[in-house]
Amino acid sequence: MPLSEQQQIKMQQRRENILEAATKLFATEGYEGTTIKKVSQAAGVSFGSVFTYFKDKEELFNTCVLEPLENLSNHVLDFNPEVENPISELEEMVKKHIVFFSGMNEYLALIVQVVGQFQKHIETFEQLDRFHDEFRKKVGQLIQNGQEKNLLVEQDPLTVATLYISLLIGIRLNSTDRRYDAIWEAYVPSTMHLFGPIKK
Repeated sequence: MPLSEQQQIKMQQRRENILEAATKLFATEGYEGTTIKKVSQAAGVSFGSVFTYFKDKEELFNTCVLEPLENLSNHVLDFNPEVENPISELEEMVKKHIVFFSGMNEYLALIVQVVGQFQKHIETFEQLDRFHDEFRKKVGQLIQNGQEKNLLVEQDPLTVATLYISLLIGIRLNSTDRRYDAIWEAYVPSTMHLFGPIKK
């Protein structure tokens, strides 16, 4: 007998609760320190319920990392590398990215775990790496656009793009105390210097 719409909604909500609880635990206690029992208790579901949605802890961890990736991609790649005014586009991009990354502390902690122990999560690492390459390439294209218009100093665009992405992750991971939220916008001018704008 097929599930009713209400039952489907309830199951989807339970799955989201499990993922939210698991993300927090993986972020704070690490992969090794997180157990299915802890996840079930934090999500308010039975131990067996977790296995209704995920076959094991590894699949649960990988889902916590990969499922938000589409939303992440939509947000961070939302800029045009071929605009007429690349300086203005860079500034708007940086503002959006800093605001977006400021709310990603737990998720970034998972990414750091995957990168730091990529041998344990090879397929997940490969998908994150593909996203990183796409992000870096697009930022690099915008930087190159600015260089071709003689608005940015000549330097390797991909190197600068790599440093920029590292800066975004570093700002969030080094600003874990919520009282620092108000100063994130103040990072924008300093971040812009990374791209080498030419003063005229």
